[in-house]
Amino acid sequence: MQIETVKILTVKIQDHHLEILYGIDEFQFSTKIFYHDVSLDFLIQRYSAETIHRFVAYIALFEGMKFCSLYPKKFDISVIAEWLSPQTPKLFNQIYRGVFAQNLYENQMTNYSGAVLVYNQDLTEKKPLKIRGENPTVLAGCGGGKDSFLAMKLLEDSNLTFASMQYSHSVYGKADLQHKLIDNVLQHVQPINAHKISIFDDFVDYPFVQLYCPHLSGITVPETPVSIFESLILMLNFDYQYLSLAHEKSANTGNLFSAELGQEVNHQWGKGYEAERIINQFIRDNLLDNFTYFSILQPLYDYRIFKNLSRYPEVLPSLHSCNIQKPWCKKCPKCAYVWLGLMANFEPNVVDAVFQNNLFDDPDLLPIFRQMLGLAEHTPFECIGEINESRLAMKKCLEKGLSGLAMDVFVREVLSDLTIDWQTLEDKYNRVYESEHAIPDNIFQGIVNQL
Repeated sequence: MQIETVKILTVKIQDHHLEILYGIDEFQFSTKIFYHDVSLDFLIQRYSAETIHRFVAYIALFEGMKFCSLYPKKFDISVIAEWLSPQTPKLFNQIYRGVFAQNLYENQMTNYSGAVLVYNQDLTEKKPLKIRGENPTVLAGCGGGKDSFLAMKLLEDSNLTFASMQYSHSVYGKADLQHKLIDNVLQHVQPINAHKISIFDDFVDYPFVQLYCPHLSGITVPETPVSIFESLILMLNFDYQYLSLAHEKSANTGNLFSAELGQEVNHQWGKGYEAERIINQFIRDNLLDNFTYFSILQPLYDYRIFKNLSRYPEVLPSLHSCNIQKPWCKKCPKCAYVWLGLMANFEPNVVDAVFQNNLFDDPDLLPIFRQMLGLAEHTPFECIGEINESRLAMKKCLEKGLSGLAMDVFVREVLSDLTIDWQTLEDKYNRVYESEHAIPDNIFQGIVNQL
């Protein structure tokens, strides 16, 4: 079926949550965003209803981007238009082209340039506000994986004050389970506050795409960009000026270049440095001029992140990163990649206690390991490191005496290539990059010795 129009129908601000109703032609879906320790009524009194509506408008806009997975002709945002700045359509298109490149590639939609934003009034300039107070606390995102743990540990070991922000979404299953798993990770660090946001989204819950659009590959959710806008409510409520996520340098590298799309396809684009700079500048120009968003792990490749993580073997049983079945399905690219990195850097018995399987010997994972090692058309569409990072990790596993079907492939098809300069690769991926990041200097100087 061809979708004509996605439309934001209503946006309601309740005391502790937002309710957004969307229309897709004759169908309707809702998204609810709950803030576990925020009173939106209080924020309206503190800042004004107009101010909070401005922030909520951007949440509604980017939560609605997931409906572009259906390739609509129009996205009607009239109901929130009065709160949006003239720069909004450009930002929307930039994020769409970056985040949805994989979706476009998989569905061969090379002639689709995105939904046209339509609205019933002019978008007007809005002067950015200021977060009140001078709170030096860093709000650190925590999804329960190795990166967010290490990012918080960096702040803690550097004696920098931080609060955690954990985020659940229907796309990952039951909210209670997600929060419980993240709580287990937070037991290993000491945030001054632990904030929770829960997203309940019936569009991703329902089998709409499978039944009405079975020819499409699935739903793409611009999770990182929209979570940044959703975090602004916490920034306002608690006077935080710094938002730090845990996105590594490896996220800047795409999976392949598509000549048909005329661009790189990067599953992790929303996490990368380009997206970080675009979103940070937009928020500073249009919403909060004393706000700073950055990734505290941007100076590091994943290869070094695994190495630094090995300082904390006690956290391993609490970590989770699988997007299929938490904590680990042991059958997907994310599980294979994380397992590889852990085996390369930890004592094997410590990793075995968590995974209990030798993933090198799983025939179902063999095509995935081939992709990770650069022996296929492109790397897996997952949040994993570069090809040479996987190769270095595999080499370390071999030196530890690990074996299996995937290791046989590595020895036969990669290690036999005598032109590979392993020392040069080690030097590239195991260093700290002191530029090419947006970490404020006062924070970077505080953490650099821990990196």
